[in-house]
Amino acid sequence: MHVRSFLASISALLVLTTPVGAATPDDPGAPAPPARYSPVTAGTKTYRPVEPLPWGDINRRVTPQPKKAPADRDKGAMPGEAGPKPKH
Repeated sequence: MHVRSFLASISALLVLTTPVGAATPDDPGAPAPPARYSPVTAGTKTYRPVEPLPWGDINRRVTPQPKKAPADRDKGAMPGEAGPKPKH
């Protein structure tokens, strides 16, 4: 009984390890996905010299923007008064 189970497991192991139509590197007819063209410089950034910008424009661009007042204060509501009712 042990011999039969041993032979069955060995044969199952051989069947599972045998490649079934798998492509090998020496097979010139093996199917392969088509190669796509991708330029070497794709996604690179140019670092060519540019003219300097005026310093005032640069300063305005990087300064924090002032925060706006809430909408109810813009419409003249007093601090103790309730603002406009929301429309649901």
